[in-house]
Amino acid sequence: MIGDYKGIVKNKVVIALLQAYHDILDYDGMKSILREAEMIYLKDIGNENPNDIIDYFSFKKIISAQNCLLYDSSKLLYEIGKKMAFYLFPFGKSLEEIINEINTSIITDWKVEILDNSENEITVQVDRCIFCSEIGVPCDLFIGFLVHSLQKSLPSEQMVTCKRENEDINDPTHNSFIVKLKIGKNIK
Repeated sequence: MIGDYKGIVKNKVVIALLQAYHDILDYDGMKSILREAEMIYLKDIGNENPNDIIDYFSFKKIISAQNCLLYDSSKLLYEIGKKMAFYLFPFGKSLEEIINEINTSIITDWKVEILDNSENEITVQVDRCIFCSEIGVPCDLFIGFLVHSLQKSLPSEQMVTCKRENEDINDPTHNSFIVKLKIGKNIK
């Protein structure tokens, strides 16, 4: 890994991510990512205090291992992001509260903010997304996180869809983007 990885991440983010791996990839898949990151000792982090922290470099090793092992697996990354949203914020928080908390739970040179919030659409800007900072890695995990975070705060008859500009994953700045979360009726 090349770059400057200063910052901290609360254990609750790591715990939620590992629980999402466990649900989507099963226990062996989670262990494979941790083994690739040379951090297998974290497999039992669920027993740790969720408000404790790990250094950002260690967290980034997990994300890099994930992106290596799940290369070109956009749908899996999206599903992991959805599950991570569930485990990190299982109770009814608004998208605004979730964004504020994610910004204070992962403290590094990234930023997530709501630019516009109307009845049917929320525009979110993500600067230097930590989940897709490598060239060639799409931002599906964090988009899944955002979509599900908003979806679970809405009544069941409403559905969230996502729209964003075409992503060029070979552009070094692709990890800064704007996503529009559209709220509509759930068609059954």
